[in-house]
Amino acid sequence: MKAKIPSGLKAPGRKFYKQVLEEYDLPETHDLERLFMAAKCLDEIADDEKTVKEEGRFIEDRFNQKREHPASKAIRDNKTLFCRIIRELALDITDPGDSRPPRQY
Repeated sequence: MKAKIPSGLKAPGRKFYKQVLEEYDLPETHDLERLFMAAKCLDEIADDEKTVKEEGRFIEDRFNQKREHPASKAIRDNKTLFCRIIRELALDITDPGDSRPPRQY
């Protein structure tokens, strides 16, 4: 069964979703939903990175204090979530060779 790329994904998410489907067999519906969530993370990261690039990494709050742009936190959060989803899907399991000990999950 060949899964369709769901609507609602932008270019980064669509590219990732399509590439994963070409490289891995994900027949379960819950795995496809996780893949969709990971692709959405990539879309949100791209949007937030564009916002930070346009508005700057730091902004002034109402007290005229420099603060990190809220989109920077969203970028970090989405990157963390993306990595966790990839780990849950076991897409990152490769033989690390002698460079590091094997993963414990």
